[in-house]
Amino acid sequence: MSLTRSSDAAIAIDELAVARRELARLQDCERELLEELGSVRAAVRVQRGKIGNLFKQRRLPAPITRLPLTVLSDIIHRVILDTHSESDAHRCTKRQLASVSRPWRDAILGFPDLWTTIAIDPSWSISLVMAHVDRSGECPLDIIISNWSSYSDSFNDLIGVAVTCGYRWRSIVIQQISGKAAVQQLVKSIWKMRFPSLECVKIFGVQTSDNPPFLTSRYAPSLKHLTLCDQDRIDELQVNSNLEVGHFHLSSRNFGSRPLLPLLSCQQLRKLVLSGSSGLRDQWPEPRSINFPALASLTLNLADPHPALAAMVAPNLSYLRCSRARSWAPVFGDFPDVFTNVRHLHLTDAKDGNAPFESSEADVRAVCAACPGVRHVELLAEDISAFFKPNTTADRWLHLEHLTLKGLKVGVIPHGLIQWLDEKNSWEQSLLRVTFSEFRVPEGASDGPWLTTLCESLRGRCLFELCSSLLRCS
Repeated sequence: MSLTRSSDAAIAIDELAVARRELARLQDCERELLEELGSVRAAVRVQRGKIGNLFKQRRLPAPITRLPLTVLSDIIHRVILDTHSESDAHRCTKRQLASVSRPWRDAILGFPDLWTTIAIDPSWSISLVMAHVDRSGECPLDIIISNWSSYSDSFNDLIGVAVTCGYRWRSIVIQQISGKAAVQQLVKSIWKMRFPSLECVKIFGVQTSDNPPFLTSRYAPSLKHLTLCDQDRIDELQVNSNLEVGHFHLSSRNFGSRPLLPLLSCQQLRKLVLSGSSGLRDQWPEPRSINFPALASLTLNLADPHPALAAMVAPNLSYLRCSRARSWAPVFGDFPDVFTNVRHLHLTDAKDGNAPFESSEADVRAVCAACPGVRHVELLAEDISAFFKPNTTADRWLHLEHLTLKGLKVGVIPHGLIQWLDEKNSWEQSLLRVTFSEFRVPEGASDGPWLTTLCESLRGRCLFELCSSLLRCS
């Protein structure tokens, strides 16, 4: 027994000796590492001091000042484009950026694209307009005429400088103009000018019922894009026959007759937007009397889009957006298989969903018959129950790839859509892409676990997407 105890004691002494040697080794490593860390820190301080001395002695420029001039100019250009309003951006923002440093000032002064926007605005001086005319070189110019509420001689002074290079005008925007007759006539002083390079015109709040010649092929042969908002009548308007994009907001004050007739000669029209008043049906051209062979995109934000749809022949139409006041059957009922080339169909309410109307089976039949070949459909969420349920007419959309539903109420699970997706997936392998956007949130509502439940309900049944925007409703 005594021998065993002695052996155990010897083993313990040996283990203790080994542990002490290991501790001593680790302490030595710790001391060496601390000494090395101190040396590294000292070297860092020396190196920082050396860099600071180099900057002081040689005055090395900051990295932003070493950018190539073209890159710096492009950055500044993007900053100015993102500044609102454009008038203030080109009057104030350039001055602020030019004061940062001499390289920035040289970049701004020497880059003509930064000087191509000219505002005929009361806040602009003649010298500022002249500077833009000179520094823009021979680049195309974008003219903004805005913020005139009273007659002023300065308008004639400013426009007089700008029209010296009228051959370079690329676009004109006229907006925020007083309804006073004297002010309207002041702005209309450009009506009879010639602009050979003009491609785009946007006019808000200034009546064009006196047929401004500068919209015609003779005065603006390059005009491609025309926007006229809040117009009393456009039935007698003369526009460039080469027009490719037209956006017309029609006023209810004096709708006029045959509003599409000015576009009869626009055989290259690719995109058309009509909004505002729809007038009376007998004020529109006869059915299928307006031919648009190149029209690819049509948007009708009208209370009654039927007469506009009926008047047009657009064999290559691929995008159609329509609004309704009540139901879809009166809108599409007369057009079975008319819009066979429409691939993107967007249906909304004239009141933009604030007081939506639910569609009926007759509405679904009319829409599906008129547009049988759609691949992407955008609907209000209130239409889910009518369009997507077991054995629905929407099954005729054999090529449907993408469904966008707008305005689903928080807390609602679209069970009818889920059942329809299950049936669709039973005979079709590819999953439908489904996007929900602009959820409507009733006052006091809390989504709680609803969104999780919605996602779980659609998981595996479709390619599910969410847009984060919300619409608050009562």
